[in-house]
Amino acid sequence: MKEWWTTLGTRERLILGGGALLLVPLLLWALVWQPLASGVHTLETDVAAQREALQWMRNAAAELQQLRGSSAQSSAGLGGRSLLAVVDQSARAAGLGNGLKRIEPDSATAVRARLEGVAFDAVVKWLDELSRQFGVLATLVTVERTPGTGQVNVRLTLQSPES
Repeated sequence: MKEWWTTLGTRERLILGGGALLLVPLLLWALVWQPLASGVHTLETDVAAQREALQWMRNAAAELQQLRGSSAQSSAGLGGRSLLAVVDQSARAAGLGNGLKRIEPDSATAVRARLEGVAFDAVVKWLDELSRQFGVLATLVTVERTPGTGQVNVRLTLQSPES
């Protein structure tokens, strides 16, 4: 390489030396600085998004705690009645009595129910009412469409609050 350099003329050496002086900072910028700066910008964007998600989660957790507190205060539990009786009575009161095909105990604090050919909206309202009024939660729900508009077959497991 030294021999090659010595064979170059003065003008060629100056041009190559100047080019090398320009090339070194350009390579440093392209291979080191720019990827680092881009990475920092990406990380700053990710951190901002994560902080926003964290704030949303904190707000949601506070709202959930508030709702749990108000739900616990507003629901009187099963009022001494069995979960089986509460589910049967509330389903009939919600207009689901004709579609109620089976209710059977699943455990000491759970029952399984089967409804056929019932309105989906009525089922959702009934489950919401069970949750609000008695603290009963649906732990497993299977919904199948039927040929009728808005009609479904539902299999579900309901869990009482005294678990």
